[in-house]
Amino acid sequence: GSTGVPPRIRPRVARLVLAGLAAAILVAVGTGLCGAAPDGGPATTTVRVASVQGGGVRGLRKAQVDPATVLQAQLAATATIPTVDGGRPPTLVLWPEDVDSLAQTLESDPSAQAVLANQARSLHATLVVGVTESVPPLAFRNEVVAFGPDGTLLARYEKVHRVPFGEYVPDRGFFLNFADLSAVPVDAVPGHGTGVLVTPAGRLGTMISYEVFFADRGRIPTRAGADLLLVPTNTSSYSTGQVPTQEIAAARLQAVAEGRDLVQAAPTGYSAVVDHRGHVLARTDLGRREVLVADVSRRTGVTLYERYGDLPVLLAALAALVLGWLLELVGTDPDARELTEATAHRRRLRHQETEARGWAVRRGGPPAR
Repeated sequence: GSTGVPPRIRPRVARLVLAGLAAAILVAVGTGLCGAAPDGGPATTTVRVASVQGGGVRGLRKAQVDPATVLQAQLAATATIPTVDGGRPPTLVLWPEDVDSLAQTLESDPSAQAVLANQARSLHATLVVGVTESVPPLAFRNEVVAFGPDGTLLARYEKVHRVPFGEYVPDRGFFLNFADLSAVPVDAVPGHGTGVLVTPAGRLGTMISYEVFFADRGRIPTRAGADLLLVPTNTSSYSTGQVPTQEIAAARLQAVAEGRDLVQAAPTGYSAVVDHRGHVLARTDLGRREVLVADVSRRTGVTLYERYGDLPVLLAALAALVLGWLLELVGTDPDARELTEATAHRRRLRHQETEARGWAVRRGGPPAR
């Protein structure tokens, strides 16, 4: 039957397909030679995890919500874990970003630290919590802290990729001349570090909210030994599901790229559990109070992307381009050559006709026909 491709174009298409296949084979061979595990390899152990979503009204900025209300919602949701864990309590509990907003550092607020430590002890689990700390006069820290089952503060990670015009204003003095910046009155302090939280539940690679959209924020902790990925986030200021949906898509991509299971928690959604192949195993509804409890796997296999980043893709694209060009250069395509020669002949005839007309006009005679 007809392929719908003109006969003179088919050899060119075939050569381009061949170039693409050769590039794909190159990537596959490279994967095998470097000993990479395309999906992160087999599970080493499993972890029972709870992603806690306190729920609440969406479409409100932080300044419009009482921080105590957000914290109480998280505590109330956490208290429901025994009703949904099937009699198998989690050993890792994830709270969202920015659900404990402090006017000072956590270490300087014994009562705030005691609340979180007591939660971890009562759960007999590692508790990972999103905390913001005020840094007077015009800054704050956006962090994730981990408490062990005995209530000990084990580790912390401070957000590296801040949201421009959301968590800080670049060149604030300049933009003050053109815009009202009252919605972003203080700037987040840029963090540093790999994002790995070493806990009894595993080496947890952490991406805080917006960071899930950056490939390096998943690759850096995985390279540093993370065997499970966490995404505490807060998209409550968005009234629709557009941004939360985009964030789930980005989380799936991170899980596939790094070959790691991933757990996400948001105050009003979406909270989700994603496996190492990008399948969404569970997801909450927006605005509702919900707790997801699931068994996730820890993995230590190295994916091609973890090891080399974008380099193999760029090399494969370059190889396909060069190979396609070479095949086009040395390939024989009689139909295309005939078409090119016919076009050149027509151009010569038009040029001769134009010259003949010009010569006739100059001699005073009628234009040549």
